[in-house]
Amino acid sequence: MLTLPFPPLVEGIWLERRKRFMLDVTLASGEHVTAHCPNTGAMTGLINPGARVLLSVSDNPKRKYAHTLEAVEADGVFVGVNTQNPNRLVGAMARAGIAPLPPGSVRAEVKYGTAERIDLLIEPAEGPMTFVEIKNVHLVTTPGQASFPDCVTARGTKHLDALAAEVRAGHRAMMVYLIQREDVTTFRLARDIDAAYGAAFDRAVAAGVAMVAIRCRVGREGITALGPVPIAEARLEQDA
Repeated sequence: MLTLPFPPLVEGIWLERRKRFMLDVTLASGEHVTAHCPNTGAMTGLINPGARVLLSVSDNPKRKYAHTLEAVEADGVFVGVNTQNPNRLVGAMARAGIAPLPPGSVRAEVKYGTAERIDLLIEPAEGPMTFVEIKNVHLVTTPGQASFPDCVTARGTKHLDALAAEVRAGHRAMMVYLIQREDVTTFRLARDIDAAYGAAFDRAVAAGVAMVAIRCRVGREGITALGPVPIAEARLEQDA
């Protein structure tokens, strides 16, 4: 296990989300603040006024909002919502040589393909490079099972096809679904939400892209990677 530590956090109660990137919160002290929401997506299943939230606090005087939303309580657990943290955690796992990430030197945000940037590029001492794309996962519609995506994502479809192209070019590629909640035992694609993404997933698997889902525990101390969980996809089960 590996933990990405949080800075000191404060607790509050969700009041209202505004313009996707702002969240009004009542702190435990009774103070009302506006926090930055570092997740501009739909956050399906987490829009929950009255829920407990965890906020980090910056001392940077140039910031408009000192507080940043890190986690929201849902279904009895804290769920991480900061979409920057999955890249940080998976990058730390890769640099520490923790499976299922392959060993090698690690670089982040490297340009590749048609002016895209890969989340992680892992270069071994010998052999092909591994291109790693990372997706933040929080959605649960069936108890115990995490799902992705939570809305239509043309960009996510593009990423899968780009990874498949790197495999065809002789490299390795891996898609990591980082689940920022601990109350799950499996992962599935939300094909009912985005059928095009599901089709791109199938193309990527057929091309040889490795698919990995990693479950995490989110708490006041940080985000802890607990290890991989099975991906409930018929194509992967047939290939196993």
